[in-house]
Amino acid sequence: RILPGQEEPISNEQLKQAAAREQAGRTESQTKEIYLLQAGSFQSPADADNLKAKLALLGLEANVESTNIPDKGVMYRVRLGPFGKIGEINRIRTQLAQNGIEPALVRIRDSKN
Repeated sequence: RILPGQEEPISNEQLKQAAAREQAGRTESQTKEIYLLQAGSFQSPADADNLKAKLALLGLEANVESTNIPDKGVMYRVRLGPFGKIGEINRIRTQLAQNGIEPALVRIRDSKN
């Protein structure tokens, strides 16, 4: 389970910078970054389960997490991961995009720091 306040959305530019660090081998000396891909967020658990099933048909394992969001109530997030390698994230993002799913990238902050 991810603790509230321990995650943050990541832009494409930030992902490119992380990829450059990974390629340069600097990731090992820094805190290991962990990422999730959020394929969708729904008010209905049935809609979240439907997307999870669609992802399973694509050969991707996803989880449904519920969270209470102020002013919106309970939301059901469909997430893949965790991932530690940028190349793997990009491969899965491409596969999702080819199937009409535009995921959001979320970085998990290291709670030890």
